[in-house]
Amino acid sequence: MLQVFRLSVACALVALLPADVSGFQVQPVRMGTGVMTFDTVPGWGLGPDGRSVLGSTHGGVVVDKAGNVYTSANIGVFVFSPEGQVIRRFLGDEYTSIHDLEIRAEADGEFIYGARNNAKEGIKFNAETGAIVLKLTYPEESGLGLKDFKPTAITVGPTGDIYLSDGFSSNHIFRYDRNGKYISHFGQKGNDLKQFNTAHGMTLDTRYEPPRLLICDRNHQPKGRLLHYDLNGNYIDEVITGLGMPTSAAVQGDYVSVPDLQGRL
Repeated sequence: MLQVFRLSVACALVALLPADVSGFQVQPVRMGTGVMTFDTVPGWGLGPDGRSVLGSTHGGVVVDKAGNVYTSANIGVFVFSPEGQVIRRFLGDEYTSIHDLEIRAEADGEFIYGARNNAKEGIKFNAETGAIVLKLTYPEESGLGLKDFKPTAITVGPTGDIYLSDGFSSNHIFRYDRNGKYISHFGQKGNDLKQFNTAHGMTLDTRYEPPRLLICDRNHQPKGRLLHYDLNGNYIDEVITGLGMPTSAAVQGDYVSVPDLQGRL
């Protein structure tokens, strides 16, 4: 079963400020409302010098079954214990600039799926060892003749099919089987009902049976929106419109968390 706990963990745990600044103790910050109320943990994930170990980031956060937190940064992927200590990291060209992460427990272990827009590919690697077991590139057999390919989001269906959104280029969403063989694609760039204007984020919406694809149409005009598609790429409906610039989505139980670039969750 897909396990995605990206956004709530990021809000609850990560506060990239030193725990002690100029002699006074930084206090937790409470945000949200009702059951979605979170406290930051000052100092969580910082190095001994009180500074972030990540550097610049533009990616995602996922959590494995043991509670370890995976965060993508420009230089690679860092893995933190639940207490905020770095327990391993995957650095180097093959792990840089991962724009979106998802984690999936499979028969032979837990695996990270990543969308790498600058590298023009999707990847799958072992969450414990970092061994890359699959790369997804633009499928020439799609017949689209694309000149560019910049994936922004990735998710995995219950049968192992992989969905990779070309959100920074054509706005097609490509479907591959578990071995990386191209199956189909859907969508196109535009502002009509069944078009995407930056299909930026995507996850599996497990609140439904069968699960659906939940897609963040970030720059759709006049307002950003969320959409449901079935696992064969057929349009179902608009979940909500009138958003700012929704960037990604994380489903946890009965709830879905969606951040947008206008500074709200």
